[in-house]
Amino acid sequence: MKRKMDCSEVRDRLSEFFDGEMPEESQMAMADHLADCESCAQELTEFHDLSQITATLDHPLPPPGLWDSLEAQLAVADGVSAESLAAAAPYRWTTGPFVPWVLALAASVVFAIGWFGYQSNLTMLGNLSIATVFDQYFDTLHHDPVAAQQLLLAEYDGQPIDAENAVHFVGYHPAITAGMPEGYAHYSCNVIKLPHGDAVHCQYLRPDGSALALFEHDGERPAWFGDRPATEAIHGDTKVKVVDLDKRVAATWRQGDRHITVVGAHDANEIGQLTGWFGERASLLDE
Repeated sequence: MKRKMDCSEVRDRLSEFFDGEMPEESQMAMADHLADCESCAQELTEFHDLSQITATLDHPLPPPGLWDSLEAQLAVADGVSAESLAAAAPYRWTTGPFVPWVLALAASVVFAIGWFGYQSNLTMLGNLSIATVFDQYFDTLHHDPVAAQQLLLAEYDGQPIDAENAVHFVGYHPAITAGMPEGYAHYSCNVIKLPHGDAVHCQYLRPDGSALALFEHDGERPAWFGDRPATEAIHGDTKVKVVDLDKRVAATWRQGDRHITVVGAHDANEIGQLTGWFGERASLLDE
């Protein structure tokens, strides 16, 4: 029987596929999936682009004085001064029995510096990609919420949900799928597979036709806002981080075990009303 792969396995093994390190059967199954799945094919393209960028990055060098620092620390740990070691030529680190151990330690330090530098560059590039997508989303939401939603769904896998079946996709009952204060009409809800964890994404329409988007997710997601500054405000007992989106406002706060991010609020008053409303609902559920 011909092997098949789902999106989750494909994305977990992109590096293995890209480097040609997969068994033939798995490679064929992955190639079949990529031929039919536009989203995963896009992930592979982005992985290829990222690999080309990282290949041009400088290889980080160990900081000046690293070797002297290691020598001094090793000497202190062994109860011998660095000066006495310098005079004891037969047992210098380059000639004595410590050579294999010290060389291995130095190599691991240099590798660690390079690895963390590489990971830092990957994180920076990944955050830049996320910020670019969300910046387009912010600009589109206020005048065309349908196009804004499609932009996210085209970039990341999404699954329509409602209050009844949401728990089957995310493992909890999202607060934002269970309704909104009077004056907001439900438009759509999806689970979106974003970097750093899935998020529930809902859109609601106001009487004037303008849209308000809400995301429910684990942890804060400052990468969504790129270099836009965030200011902290207090609404009741809730600490809120507010970001100016030029034409509208975004805000993030902790709600129970998760966070809620609102995009497209008119002003601080609307944010205050929403934080208060969700806080009251959480209190009623806890009683």
